[in-house]
Amino acid sequence: MGRTTAGGMRPGIKSLEPDDEAERVDMQVAVTRGMAEAAHKYLGRTNYIIIHRENLMLIALPRNNRRTVLISAEPDFPLERLPDLTRIVDDLYHA
Repeated sequence: MGRTTAGGMRPGIKSLEPDDEAERVDMQVAVTRGMAEAAHKYLGRTNYIIIHRENLMLIALPRNNRRTVLISAEPDFPLERLPDLTRIVDDLYHA
């Protein structure tokens, strides 16, 4: 549905968008995930989705229960670290 159920910004970190725009970002991730899922039968499961913008990078990690872990990072986050990030989230998610 594109809504936040847990988490949020780290304490002391201010979001780049106003609070009333945060839902729009959540909905963008939900729509993008739905589009990716439509191709699963042809291309395989989606491991992560990257939305790279000028001021930040959004990394969406789809989970099996229709939820998505959304991580915001600096725009220069090294892509070679994505497999490690995925493993960390998997470990936390299954703990």
